[in-house]
Parts: sequence; structure tokens; C-alpha cells
Amino acid sequence: MRIATPTSVLLARVRVLSFVALLYLLAGSAFAAAPDPTYSNAGAGSITNFTAFSSNAILLNFLRFDKGVENPERAGDTNLQNFATLNTAIGIANFETIRMRLNGAGGVTGDRAGVLVSRPVSGNNLVNLNALGVLRLVTYNGADKMQTVVISAAVAESLLNGIGSPVQLEFVASTPFTAIELQVGGLATLSYKLRVHYAYAVPALVQRPVLGLISRFAGTTAAELAPYYGTGTKGVGIVSVCGFAGIANPQRAVDKDLTNFATFNNLATVACPSALTVALEGSQPAPAGYYAGFVIGSGSDGLLDASVLSGLRVTTYLNGVKKESQTGLGVLELRVLPDGKTQVSFPSTLAFDEVKIERVGLLTVLDDLEIYYGFGVEAKAFEAETEVLSDFDSGEASDHASVTISALLCLSCRVVNPEGAADNNPNTNAVIKVGIGVANVVELKLDLDADGGNSGEAGNRAGVVLDAGDNLLDLTLLERITVSTYAGNQLLESASGKALLSVTLLPDGRQELSFLTTQDFSAVSITVSGLASVLTNITVAYAFADDRAGGLPNIVGPLPVELTAFTGKWANGGTDLNWATASEANSSHFVVERSTGRDAAFQAIGQVQSAGNSSRLQTYKLRDSDAGTQDVAILYYRLRQVDVDGQQAYSPVVSVAMGPRRAVAPQLSVYPNPTSDSKAVMVQLTDLPAGGTVQTYSQLGQLLSQRPVNGAAASLALPTLVPGLYHVVLLDAAGQRVATQRLVVSGR
Repeated sequence: MRIATPTSVLLARVRVLSFVALLYLLAGSAFAAAPDPTYSNAGAGSITNFTAFSSNAILLNFLRFDKGVENPERAGDTNLQNFATLNTAIGIANFETIRMRLNGAGGVTGDRAGVLVSRPVSGNNLVNLNALGVLRLVTYNGADKMQTVVISAAVAESLLNGIGSPVQLEFVASTPFTAIELQVGGLATLSYKLRVHYAYAVPALVQRPVLGLISRFAGTTAAELAPYYGTGTKGVGIVSVCGFAGIANPQRAVDKDLTNFATFNNLATVACPSALTVALEGSQPAPAGYYAGFVIGSGSDGLLDASVLSGLRVTTYLNGVKKESQTGLGVLELRVLPDGKTQVSFPSTLAFDEVKIERVGLLTVLDDLEIYYGFGVEAKAFEAETEVLSDFDSGEASDHASVTISALLCLSCRVVNPEGAADNNPNTNAVIKVGIGVANVVELKLDLDADGGNSGEAGNRAGVVLDAGDNLLDLTLLERITVSTYAGNQLLESASGKALLSVTLLPDGRQELSFLTTQDFSAVSITVSGLASVLTNITVAYAFADDRAGGLPNIVGPLPVELTAFTGKWANGGTDLNWATASEANSSHFVVERSTGRDAAFQAIGQVQSAGNSSRLQTYKLRDSDAGTQDVAILYYRLRQVDVDGQQAYSPVVSVAMGPRRAVAPQLSVYPNPTSDSKAVMVQLTDLPAGGTVQTYSQLGQLLSQRPVNGAAASLALPTLVPGLYHVVLLDAAGQRVATQRLVVSGR
């Protein structure tokens, strides 16, 4: 459920959606500016910013003449292009290790934690994947080890096959960290070198919340979920004469588990095509302009190309009446999601509350097609907030495109019309041509048009758009493509191959190749190396930098419902709060929050269970018995409504003028607070006339303990609590709340 303004229950639905989006902004949810990246660059000669050592658990007998880690201080100086060098020793369990401390407070949960590395372009290099041994990343928070991640063989292979450019080894951290350690293990018969440029903590691009609806409903069995789906050519709840022949497990496309899926059977005919219609959650339809579609997948390798669009049709319905239907490339849009799934959709022009996906072609790739769920979401779900392109005026485009060719003997290696990828003419492109051979490399570098200076920010996507026909790039060719970033003429970092590059199929059939960066950049390049027996032609439309996270965003749904009233009134030394809703969908509870002033933070003072799902008027109330102890003339209240899936929304704020306060108010003191040892927490009570009760609640409103108090003053201990935020509540002898105190228990 979502809360809309009580001042106008009859607002148009689109206006209600805008109001709720504004509430998310005012509540300071996921829209705050991302913090800056941090690096291991304290300064030249900073001996506290790194630690390097060797671990020789089972060392074979040999004489070693090289140093395990050469110039480790260069991985901690201010020049991010400098590097330390790790030399692995010959042995079975030997590890060369360098630990790099990050500047400032380091990284937080959800940051990309990693190290930028490269292999030397000559000398004792990585020879093959088997020689690579083991690469591990370890995070530390102070002296405490937090996470250990083994770099996948696919990423290691991309590093091995690269052209000596700096490559990221990284993972998304699940705990805060202040240092990152790279461990490189050798094998019994081979040794190699690896350059280490710096460690980093970069905020990940976060899917911003958007408004929308998904086909998710309570229930686990086909009978329980039957009202929300239909198979065959008709709408929800109507099964065609084809029965279930075309769809296996259709109920899985409408249950709560968005990882479940229905499946297209390989039986499909003109008379009985495979088709599945799903209802969308909520009591209101998705408005015109929302994207209508499905998240789908392939049971084989997870990759679907634009050819599937000719065999699929997506249709919308409203109250069982067909509204719009689209099929084919140029109308339907296909986007590859980060988890290997794909979304197929189109922008609607009419409101809808059901979507249908239908097989209209006989492509074998549609056999066993996985259908996860249907959706209707805002158009901004698929847009970046900031984007910079290589789109210069035609007269200056040639100054912002440069070509580098490295080839032993390749007369056909060239770039045709390189300025076509740097101009603002959508009809012109550049074509990279690489002849047959194993040492032929062609690079096209494109500046980004940002009116001077670096135009891409650290953490942005950097990439190029390719006009390569209707299909995804062949994965063999993808292993020969590298995308890199530059600051001026300085190479910064690169990504190559399917393990490091992200591939997105755009609605017009073109493809994006991109990766997430760690440094500010002003130019993007694409490098193509030759194959032994294949002539390669790659058409490049433009380069870009943007902040789009990719994939389907965090959907806030179902759509808003009306809060018909929310009032507060001073009475008998406290505040009586009352509110009502016209309807509810998937609502869990309301949290009442209070502030003592317009600049003071809101604090939770109570929780009320909601009706959950209702189309009738529901009324609620809560008394703030502690209002009279706040020592202010006016108090401010708001409601925080929480859905069963954890999504939240806020009501407008109401103000209540205070009346005469109690002469003596009971006092509640919790100490130490905050604390790292909950066993030592004591509660001190004074001025309690006839005894009462001390209750302890979790942040979610769960009652954890309840202890009686006798007399006007008392001291008692709380039970052992795990780290978290708690509310300690004092009730008087009549069961009325008279005092509340927050308690923070931190981890050691």
C-alpha cells in the first residue's frame, strides 16, 4: 500500500503517483547523492598505507632471486597509474600478498571493493589459465578480517587474454571495510608477475525506486493463484480450449517469489499458440505511459537476442477488455538484465491492469522460454539521470576520434569513417575492420562531449554502442573486444570478454558494451583484436558515460491508495492521533513518528497493525501519552506506512498544539546508551506514582521483554540483546505509555 494526500481524495491517479514519488524524496530514501570513491592513495612514501608479505606454506627447494612484492609503496601513492609488482614463487601453497589501506573511513556495505591490476606486456607474464593459480580478495575493517572472495576463473581468463590494460578485480562488499588485500598464489612449476595499481571502494550504481505494478499475489498453489492468471488466447481467469498445453506451471508467474517462472512448452500451433495473461497487483490500473511487459529468460545460456521479438506479442487489458498489442523489432524493446534474464516491453498509451505474453512464431529459441512475471512500470525505470555522449558537431568530430593500429602485417586493418562515431548525426557510424591474424589490434578512441574536463564520473558506466545487426555479438568475438577509459591520453582502466563486459540489447537492435568505472574519465575506446581465421567488422555508433544501473529497478507497488484522514488532538495530557484509509493492498503496519520541531528528526513512538488488503474504510488510532513531557509548544506527527515486502511511504505532517503539561512526569533513563554490551544495560525509573511496566521493543515493533516495576523509583537490567535499534517503553499502572527511550546496541 502507498499513502496519498488526505487533502484531496479525488486526485487523479497520476497526480497521486507524483505525490508519492515526492514523499520518497522528502523522506530521504535512495535519492541521496552517492559518496565519493576512496582509494589507497595516501601519498608518496606513506609506509602505513600498505603491507606486503609472502606466505610459503609448502615451498619446494629452489633459489629465489626476485623480491616477492616490488615497490609496494607505489600501490599507495597519489599516482593511480603507478604500480607495485607481485612476483609469484614456485611452490604449491605460496602466496604473495599486498594489503592496501583506503583513505578516510574506507568503504561501506554495498560498495564495490576491488583492486586494479594488469599484466606486463612483456617478460615473465601469465602463460595460461592453469599457470594463473589463485587470486583472492580480502577486506579488513581495522585489524578484523571481513570477507574473502576467490576471483572467478572467467575473470582471471579475461585478465590473461587482455592486452596489458588495467583490469578490475572486485566484488560488492556486504560489510564495511578500511583495507583490501590481494593474494596471488603460485603453482608448483610456474611463476609470473602481476602489477597492482591501487585498491578502491566505489559506490555501486543503485536501482532507484520507481512506481509500478508486478504480477505478485499471495498463495502457493495453482488453485489459490487461479484468479490472477489465464492461459491460452483470452484474458485472466479464462482458459481457452487449448487448455494448459502451451504453458507449464502458469501459477509461478503470479506468486510472491519473483525467481519462480512459468514455461512456454515447445508445442505451439497457429490455432493454439502458447499464451499467458497475468493480473497486476493493486486496486488501481497502471496509467497510460507506463511500460507494459514481462521478465523472461532462456533455460539454456540465458541469452536472448532481438530475433525473439518477431515471435512474441505483448498485449494489455483493462477490466478484461483488450487495449493494446505489440510485436516485432522496433516496437517491442528487449533489455538484457544483469542477472541473465531479459525484459521485453513497450510503452503503453492506455491504462491497463493485465498483461499477456503470446508466442506467435515457431522459433526454437522460444521453446522452454521462462516467464518470471509481468509488470507495468514508469518510463523513467529505463532511463539514466545523467548521460554524456560522443556527439560533437560534424565540423569538429574528426578532432575527437583517434585510431591506433598494431599489426604485424595487416593491410585491411583500419577504421572507416572514425568521425562517424564522434558526431551528432545518428545516421553516421564508424566501422572497425580487423584482418585475419592473431597479432592484429585496432583501437578507436572517442572523446565525450562535456564542454571540457572529465565528463564521466567514477562509478559511472562507460561504454560504446554497436550497430551489429539484430543479434547479440558472438561470444567468441566478445572475448576479442576491450572497452577502455581515458583521461586525456592517459589510459585508466579496461574490461574485456563476457566476464567483465556488460551487454545490453537496445530497443532498436543495437547493442551496448559497457563496464563500471573506478576513476573519472573523458574518453572511451573500443579495441578489437584479430582472430586466426575470421575477418572482423564492427560498426560503432557512439561512446557514452551514464549512471543507469541497468536492469529492472526496485519497483514500488502496488499503486498508491487514499489516506482519507489523519488528525491529532491534545487531550488529557497527551495527543490522540486518528487516521483512516479508503483501501489497502499488501499493507503490513503503520509506524507513528513524532518530531519536536521542524528541524528535529522524527522518532518512532508507536506501531499499529493495518488491515492488509481492504477495499473498505478502515480507521485507526494511537495515543501519545508521552507528548506532555516534550517541553515544546507544538508537536509534529506523521505516519510511516510499511508494506509486507518492506517498502515504505510517509503521510503528510500534522501539528498539535500542546495543552498544560503534567506537574511531574515519570522519568525513564537507559544507560549506557549506545552500548556494545547489552548485558550491562540498566533502566532507571523515577517519579512513577504507583508502579508500572517496562517493555522492550525491536525496531520492527516486536515485544521482546516485559518487566514489572514497583514503587516510585526503581532500577532494573534489560535482557541480552543482539546489535540493533530498540525502544524501551515505560507504562504506568493503568497501562498508559508515559515515557520512551531509544537504545542502540552496536557490534563489537
